Amino acid sequence: MNERLVLSRQKLRTYLTCQRRFQLRYLRPLSWPVAPQEAQWRAAAERGQAFHQLLERHFLGLAVDPGRDAQINRWWETFSQSGPDIPPGVRLPEINITVPIGNHLLTGRFDLLVLNGPAGHIFDWKTEQHPRSTADLVADWQTRLYLAILAEGGAALLPGSQAFDPDLIKLTYWFVQAPQHTATLTYSRAQHEVNWAEIKLLVTEIGEKPASEAPWPLTDNWSACGRCAYQVFCGRQAAPQGDDLLDWTEGEEPWRLELERF
Repeated sequence: MNERLVLSRQKLRTYLTCQRRFQLRYLRPLSWPVAPQEAQWRAAAERGQAFHQLLERHFLGLAVDPGRDAQINRWWETFSQSGPDIPPGVRLPEINITVPIGNHLLTGRFDLLVLNGPAGHIFDWKTEQHPRSTADLVADWQTRLYLAILAEGGAALLPGSQAFDPDLIKLTYWFVQAPQHTATLTYSRAQHEVNWAEIKLLVTEIGEKPASEAPWPLTDNWSACGRCAYQVFCGRQAAPQGDDLLDWTEGEEPWRLELERF
């Protein structure tokens, strides 16, 4: 494949779920089909985006107005009373970092990044109903990519291109629906070497796929097809409807995914 890809955690997750879905969604000029539960998806997207924008304004030192939405008001009150401890340092809300990997690029957008010398602490605000276990968060592609991207590309944010020390990188997930389940994950140089090598292998695999019109392999997990908006292109309309939505499962942020459609 000669095309230079910009890969996010959702794109990698899509590829690992179904290579054909990845091809149809990101490489083929197909109109975006209507996703299942569109109204629910849109409502959650708008509310989640509004809350993230609220916190962005807060960390920029701007005036904050939760508005009239009762849910957002409750979330803001929860954050004000039970928000995570933010360490000292330079605070960069809603910052995007993109790093090269082979012939392609990896990108990640952090809700908040706090810099203190060669140390970096990422914060991610979650509005999902049920917080996930620490084990699930450690294995999540968001965790793997965010930690790796900061280790590889964070030097651009420091004076003199000083490299980040993976041993001094952390990622905190804060759940507005359950702030008592805040999870802070640490990183290390040994973890980064393994993580980065595995990410490289995956990106290389994607990059070596043929750019022809020939269909890429379909998933063997039919439950992933049950609510996939592309099922008609694959002849899998009869797939049982499981819990796997096209984009939005627990832990996903639909307003983020909207930006990753193309």
